[in-house]
Amino acid sequence: MSPPPSQPVVRPRSLPARRWVESRTWGLILIVLYCLAVVWPICLKLILKGGLPGRLLVEVGRVAALAAFTLLVLQVVLAGRFRSLDAPFGLDRLMRFHKGMAVLAGILLLTHPILISLGRGNFSLLTSDMRWFILVGKTALAIVVGMIAFSLLFGQIGVDYNTWRFLHKGVIFIIVLGFIHSIWVGADLTRVPMLVLWSALLALAAGIFVWRNGYVPIWGKRRFRVSDVRQETHDTYTLRLEPADGRPLRRHPGQFMFLRLVRPGRRSETHPFTISASALEPAIVEATIKKSGDFTDTIGQTHPGDRALIEGPFGRFSLMYFDVERFVFLAGGVGITPIMSMLRYLRDTGDTRPATLIYGNKTAVDIVFAAELADLPAHIRVVHVLSRPASGWPGLTGHITAAMIQECVGEDLPRSHFFLCGPAAMMEAVLRELKEVHADRRRIHYERFAI
Repeated sequence: MSPPPSQPVVRPRSLPARRWVESRTWGLILIVLYCLAVVWPICLKLILKGGLPGRLLVEVGRVAALAAFTLLVLQVVLAGRFRSLDAPFGLDRLMRFHKGMAVLAGILLLTHPILISLGRGNFSLLTSDMRWFILVGKTALAIVVGMIAFSLLFGQIGVDYNTWRFLHKGVIFIIVLGFIHSIWVGADLTRVPMLVLWSALLALAAGIFVWRNGYVPIWGKRRFRVSDVRQETHDTYTLRLEPADGRPLRRHPGQFMFLRLVRPGRRSETHPFTISASALEPAIVEATIKKSGDFTDTIGQTHPGDRALIEGPFGRFSLMYFDVERFVFLAGGVGITPIMSMLRYLRDTGDTRPATLIYGNKTAVDIVFAAELADLPAHIRVVHVLSRPASGWPGLTGHITAAMIQECVGEDLPRSHFFLCGPAAMMEAVLRELKEVHADRRRIHYERFAI
């Protein structure tokens, strides 16, 4: 429900203004730089050779290899978790782009030997050419195809996420093998301008790889200490973390971090978790974690005094990035965590813009932050939806539907912004329901992480 007309809506900004690197202008600059980086080796080759002389298919095959190598180097850049790259897009969108470019690089590498063989009319190059530098290229191509197939099938074959992450780092070996192969067989790359450019690309990839896998794990993460462990529900816990150096972790409400717990007798892994504590208390960092896998199943065995390493904040799933008149939050299960961070921001700053939370769970005991949600200010309406309610449950039942959204939001729907977070299946279903009520897709905000 909206506040009475006589009560002015308060829209405070108690957090620092957004940085320039979070702007669309910076995002556009990065897109242009990316495109230039891909085409520059091709352009330099054409300039040095005066066009595409000789057999067209052979030259196109070589150009495909140039583009593929550059894309692979840029894959290392995209995966570096640089906050200046995350800021204008969000890390989830950046990783989906990263995945698409991996497929494109693989296609280009596959077409490279095929086009050269077609142009020369000699298909023995594909099978019987056993010269060592050709074998190096074939090995690199085989690893690329294997890694792409493995990544695309990751969810189906049930491989541990951290095993996938380790194997995925093999991209650096592809780049090294590709460099050796291309320098040995590509006469164009022996000319000084191309050799300098090619060497610079190799150095860039190797430098970021060493920084990301050598420096960052040891010195590049903030050190925290677990100060409290609070059980929220039967399978969900909140860890409170305090910085070892006393410096606050400034962030926007809804952003997330990469957290690595260092606990005696437990395997140490890095996983992304929302920072659920109020962003107005940067000295306090909280992660609310549900038991849902090998690592998180032991989260209740975390104790005060355990160490934690944090990298972040990341993401653009925050009300701070949008000019919002009315909020509609749609959450499922532990997907409430980034939304709770935003609700706490609205409460703690005295922001009186009207908001509605529609929160889906299986049963009442699964509701995370139940007491705090019941105590929110009156202009924040909370609607619970249970799919498996106990007898006598007075609220809504089933799953979040278009009819529920329409009923809860009413005539304010066209001017509302929708913030959505929950399990993948729930998010897909709610996105369909939002389409049914004709919600403006530019006003629907979510982050979706998938390999």
